[in-house]
Order: sequence, then structure tokens, then C-alpha cells
Amino acid sequence: CSHLLALSLSTTTSSSPPNNDINTIEAIEAHLMQQYPQHLEFINRRYQELQIIVSSSSNALNVASKLSNALRQVILTTNDVEGKSFLEFVSNMCWRHGRGYNQQHTLDFIWTAVLDDSTPDNELCSSDVIEFCFETASLFITQPFQMKMINESREIETEATIVRSLTCSLNEYVKKAREHEHNFAGYGVVAQHNNLKTTSSNNEADGGCISKREFSEWQRKVAPDLLSCSLVRMFEVLFFPPELPPHLSPQNKGCLLRKYDRPFPILASSRQFNTKTATAMKADSTDLIPITSPVFGSNIKRKDTTTTSAVATTLLSPPIFVFTSISTTKFGEKWYRLYAGAEDGWTFQKLEHAIMGFDAPTLLVMKASSKQQQETVTLGAYTAAKWERNKRDFFGLSDCFLFQLVPTLRVLKSLPKMGTRGGHYMYFHSTTNTHNVNPSKKDELAEGLGFGGTVRHPRLFVDCHLEECRVSSQDTSFEEGHIGVTPSADPFSSTFSPSGGASTSSKLHIESLEVYAVGDYETIKKGFQAQNHYRDISDATLRNARTVDKAAFLGDMRNGVVENKTFAHRG
Repeated sequence: CSHLLALSLSTTTSSSPPNNDINTIEAIEAHLMQQYPQHLEFINRRYQELQIIVSSSSNALNVASKLSNALRQVILTTNDVEGKSFLEFVSNMCWRHGRGYNQQHTLDFIWTAVLDDSTPDNELCSSDVIEFCFETASLFITQPFQMKMINESREIETEATIVRSLTCSLNEYVKKAREHEHNFAGYGVVAQHNNLKTTSSNNEADGGCISKREFSEWQRKVAPDLLSCSLVRMFEVLFFPPELPPHLSPQNKGCLLRKYDRPFPILASSRQFNTKTATAMKADSTDLIPITSPVFGSNIKRKDTTTTSAVATTLLSPPIFVFTSISTTKFGEKWYRLYAGAEDGWTFQKLEHAIMGFDAPTLLVMKASSKQQQETVTLGAYTAAKWERNKRDFFGLSDCFLFQLVPTLRVLKSLPKMGTRGGHYMYFHSTTNTHNVNPSKKDELAEGLGFGGTVRHPRLFVDCHLEECRVSSQDTSFEEGHIGVTPSADPFSSTFSPSGGASTSSKLHIESLEVYAVGDYETIKKGFQAQNHYRDISDATLRNARTVDKAAFLGDMRNGVVENKTFAHRG
């Protein structure tokens, strides 16, 4: 069945097998038809589904053609160098042998699919590899198991931006790795690239040929789940579709197909979660609350300019694809938006109310710009710890990281705490409920929220007016690296980066700010329950503070504690 399914993928594309392969393909097909006649209906149904998927766009047809050629080589090669059969190939490509997919076999397949004769030394153009991964993740943008296609307009510009961001990140890493090999070649390190290719250094958005080893090292460092949420995921759906017994109810069928129809998260509003019972409402086409994000797009896709379709089947938002590539466990399930400045109000009190007490992982995402360099960046931070108010010190756990999404993907992981050094993960200090013993003494603590750095100068900092974001390139709590606008070569600029490698800092104007709850359903449910409990306690404390003991108040008036002349005549 797997052979026939792969052959079906080949025949859905415009290309045809070479003449010398036709007899082999026909022999395989005839043999399997004879051995497994009970699966003919399944094969025909999957073939129709594949036709719908491949015909959804020209990009899908292009990547399907590459997959077709690579699969044909696997099918027609009965005895390869290592003697791997086709079914063992499927096992290595998918999560079927208990340890996850086989990294080396997956990379071999990608190189087989993308490699052409014009590329020397068995290397690929970095942008071709990234585009191939993204397009394989985009193949299931239809509803194949319901045998219908939703005409969803793809966000071409956003897709190009994200592919460029991943490509720049890959080229940046490869360039530094090759420079390191070159510099330490005389100290026992073998430099495999004697000459650094100018294509990767002059144009990091397009250039550079990369090897399998370099791609694998970058992926392990920056995007560990890139292959598992793209090519491996596509093969899982392709070769192992869900079985639908006739007696299943429509609701159970929907639950079974959801991970195939919607392999990527769908944005949802926190209002979608019942704040009283901490249970999620049904997220279908009728109950989904429409939201629009300046970074992730809308959770409602449009068919044309006049009508709005139901919720999209996959909602493959390119930025969400990047976060899923970073960690499927952290970002591959539920996304609930807790706060959006454009909708909830640009006040620190609104932000504080939205996130305080929520005991589950959150993702802070901002779009910010620099007036001097006229550059817009998307950056933020992820944390698994709950937010705490006015600690006047750092808090949180090491399960957090800083990131830059656009223009170049960078992920700066947390560093372990070494004695008194490091451990400055989260910071939150507002002017609300802050009482100084000496009001004339200036409070030098930074007022706002931040990550890393010090209490006066956090490394990533958002001021209490939600207008300005300050970022620096190094501290003792997160990996060294630059997020924000590109350092300037002008020595009089605030973002000037000297050759000595000193920390650079920059100020950005915040254009959008959002906070999302991310994780699995049970984790987010416990987070909302904790927030409900926190708000109940806060409301009770506020009510008690507003309640006046009338007898004590009259006693204070009589005793003169409260200055008044009400009882002066009784003097």
C-alpha cells in the first residue's frame, strides 16, 4: 500500500516516469494489487485526496514533483548501498521505530529531492532547503479527508519574509562556523572548507551552499523540530492516514481528523476560554472568536474580498511555523491570546491585569521599529514561569529564551545560574501599589517588564508606558547575541558595535505588543484556573480594604484620631 501510495503521488504530478522505469512500476503495482485487493478502495480514495492537495497551488505542484522524483528513486532501488527496503525507509522517515525519525535518512532524502546537477560538492543552496521544508508543511492546507478544498488565499509576502528569515539564520550560523574552523585549523581542528564562499557572506538572504552537516548543526541549535513539523509530518499524514470506522459519530470523526486537518495551532482569544469554569469553548466555524494579529495574521481566512470563509483548515501562519520548528512541544498545540495592545488598550495596568496570576507558559511578541535606521523587527521572549508583580528583583525559571523572528531568526537560550552570577530571567516592576518609605528618594529601578540584565537595565525591557523597547546584546543570564536593529557602523550612532565585541544596546519604538498562552490544553486550563483564583483573592482584598468599620470610625472621631468638629459641642 505504501508503494502504491508513493506511486500515486508520482502520477499526480505533471512529470512522467522514464520509459525504462515503466515496466518496474507496473510490475510493483500489479503485484501489490494481487496481494492486497482489499485495500483498492483505500488506494483510490487516497489517490483522489492527493490530487486535491497537489492541485491546490503551483508551489504544491512544484514540491510534489520533487517528492515524486525522490520517492521514485527509493521505490525503484531494490538494493541500495545499505540494503534498506522501502518500508524501512518509511520507518526511518516517520515516528515508527520508537525513537523518532532518523535524522541522517531524512537529510539524505531532502538532498535527493532538491539536489541538481549544477550544485557542486553535494551541497545545496540554503534557500532551496528552507523553501522545500516550508512547502512540504504547506501541502496539507486543504481538507483532504473531507474531499473538498477551501480556496484560501496564501500570505505570499509573509511566507517570503519568514523563508528569508530562516535562510538568513542558517547562512549566519554557517558563516560563523566556517570562520571558526578556519581560525582554529592550526590547533587540531580540521577545516573542511578552505575557502569561505562569498555567496554566503555577501548576501545572507539568498546565498550560500551548505552541507548536510552544517544544516544539521544549525537545526539542532536553532530549530530542532523543523524537519519533524514539515517533511516528517507530511509523510506521517501521507503514509498513515486515520482509519474511519463507519459507526463513528461525526464528533469522534472530527477529533480523529483534527490533527490531520489542522497540524498547526489555530489562534484563539482568551475569551474563547470560559473564565468562570476554565474550560475551552468549541473552536469551530460558528464559535471561533475572530482575532487579527499584526505578526501571526488572522484566524479567519478570506476566500475573496467580499466573503469570509470558515476557520481555515491548517492556518499555516508562517510565523507560527517558525515557533513550531523551534519546539513542537512548546508551540505545537494551543495558542490563546491574553493581551493585545491594539484591542485591550495601551496601558500597563491592562497588560498587568491580563497576565498576572496566569500560571502557564506565555509568549511575548512585539513589532518594533527604529526611527534612525528605518528598520522594523519582530522580537520577544518565551517563559514557562508565571508573572509576579513588584518583586523589585528577578524571578522565574531557566525554561525561557529571547528571540528575534524578523529579519533574521535568532534564539538566545537561558544560561544556568552559577552562584550569584546569572539567574536574572524575568522582571516586572510597575508604579502601581508601589510605596516608598521616603517619597523624596528616587526609585532607580526600571519601571516596566524585562528579561535578563539588571534591575536598572534589563537586557530586553518594555517601559511602563508600552512605548519604548530597549535591547542589549549580552548579559549573564542569556546567550550572547544581538536582537533588535542591526548594529550601526557609525561611531556616533547609539547602536554602534565596536570591534572589541562590547555589548551594544538600542532603543525601539513599539508598534504592536501581544502576549499568548501556549502549550497543551491541560496546562493552559490550569493556568486559567490559577488566574481565576488569583483574581478572586485580589477582589476580596480590595473589598475588605473598602469596607469601613463604622463603630471604630466613630470611636476614632470621638478620640480625635480623625480630625473633625462633629463632637466638639460635647467637649
